[in-house]
Amino acid sequence: MLVMTFNVRGSHRRDGENAWKNRAALNVATIRRNGPDLIGFQELQDGNLKAYKVELPEYEHSLGPEYENRHPHAHNAIFWDRSRLELVSAGGFWLSETPERFSKSWGTAQTRSLNWALLRLLPGGEGFLHLNTHLDHRSGPARREGAELIARWLERTGVEVPIVLTGDFNCEPGSDTYKILARGGFADAHLLSGNGPTNTFHAFKGEGYHPRPGREGRIDWILLRDGTRHRWAARSCEVARDARPPVFPSDHYPVLANLSLEDR
Repeated sequence: MLVMTFNVRGSHRRDGENAWKNRAALNVATIRRNGPDLIGFQELQDGNLKAYKVELPEYEHSLGPEYENRHPHAHNAIFWDRSRLELVSAGGFWLSETPERFSKSWGTAQTRSLNWALLRLLPGGEGFLHLNTHLDHRSGPARREGAELIARWLERTGVEVPIVLTGDFNCEPGSDTYKILARGGFADAHLLSGNGPTNTFHAFKGEGYHPRPGREGRIDWILLRDGTRHRWAARSCEVARDARPPVFPSDHYPVLANLSLEDR
């Protein structure tokens, strides 16, 4: 199963030559070229969704709770190839002290949410849980508390199936947020595949983008947690650097992990 995480930068941003109308075709082509079975999108807005419904008809989707402070809101949408996967159930919550309603806490700049989907591999395969989120870009406490909330929710619900967590975490490996999720049982597909430091955010600069000294720039992750009966095997994980400078699919590169489920 090929899993993608992709912050698509929305469709209402004022991005000049990288406005959605200029990069929509390349964005879709990037997804088609890689052919993921499962996608966790961040910042998906109505213009993105309209394009994907037309150009990617083989996928079904769950938008999950809307986020960001004002209209047009964004979604941490989950898309899956209907020929490979089927939906069992779906839901979501907001990353705040009142997760049952649209709200924000801990100094977050934007209202944030988590989307989840319980899926089953076809035909008659194993079930697993996909979580997809986007943590705050300004508030470190909000990122940490959001990660803690996700870990508590999983503990409270007693999830026994394998979990894949995708997202734009707006922090780097080794951060406190990363450590919280590691303590919650998550492992990094990028590292499990033997990869070294790299960047996933590039600010529409592509290879001309250089993270600050001492920083990696890998803020988009695919994290894995084994279930009680089945475990993940990460066969590969790569950053897809598609580009037609000066136009890029997004200001983030998508990340793809080739995964399989094995008996424990």
